[in-house]
Amino acid sequence: MLKVANLEAVYNRVARVLNGVSLEVQDGETVALLGPNGAGKSTLLRAITGLMKLHDGEITKGRVLLGDLDLRARPAEAIVRCGVVQVMEGRRIFADLSVEDNLLAGAHCRRDNVSSALADVFAQFPRLGERRKQLAGYLSGGEQQMLAISRAMLAQPKLLLLDEPSLGLSPIMTQDVARLIRQIQASGTSILLVEQNAALALSLASRGYVLESGKIVLDGNSRILIEDPDFKEFYLGQGSGEQRNFRDVKHYRRRRRWLS
Repeated sequence: MLKVANLEAVYNRVARVLNGVSLEVQDGETVALLGPNGAGKSTLLRAITGLMKLHDGEITKGRVLLGDLDLRARPAEAIVRCGVVQVMEGRRIFADLSVEDNLLAGAHCRRDNVSSALADVFAQFPRLGERRKQLAGYLSGGEQQMLAISRAMLAQPKLLLLDEPSLGLSPIMTQDVARLIRQIQASGTSILLVEQNAALALSLASRGYVLESGKIVLDGNSRILIEDPDFKEFYLGQGSGEQRNFRDVKHYRRRRRWLS
């Protein structure tokens, strides 16, 4: 499915954010991409979906392949037609359009019965159906996230990129989003999931990668990552109780341990 190999990316031709990133997502697989703020997770998604130029960035090295297709050579709209669709951080719905028009925007590439697809969405999320003619900006945060993901699915993606889908949501709405992601998994769609909630991400994914300072510093099966003592300490908050100072954290002593 997706293969990213030795990817490097910069902003404004000087600020290197990705430094040799490699990862893979197989057909029907969900992969978690974890890491602290500023690690380069959103930049990696932009590089995959052809959005670097919109942010004064560019890929300077490496490859992004969807099967045999080289996505680096394609504009963003062509990448969507290839089957790669992203739900951005912060949902990014069209607040001044109705719920229904937001969904139709996601269905612009379809050639089948869009009305039937909309009916399926409204059956799955009755609240969206009830408010189909209302402005999307008046939905709650959780409802907006459901709308954003449903809009992406109407584009019939082979690979769905989710950037912080639980951000700002209540625990109850977070579980609703998790259930929706599991439904998408069951449909056979591949997912690359960027998520600060590491426990949630690994409960949904079969494998995970940890990105820090533009490099992959740890990867493996989700069950193995959950049992890794360093991962537990810094991403699951399950330290041994040993007193640690800020200097150790600031200089990423754990990263040196992982790379040793």
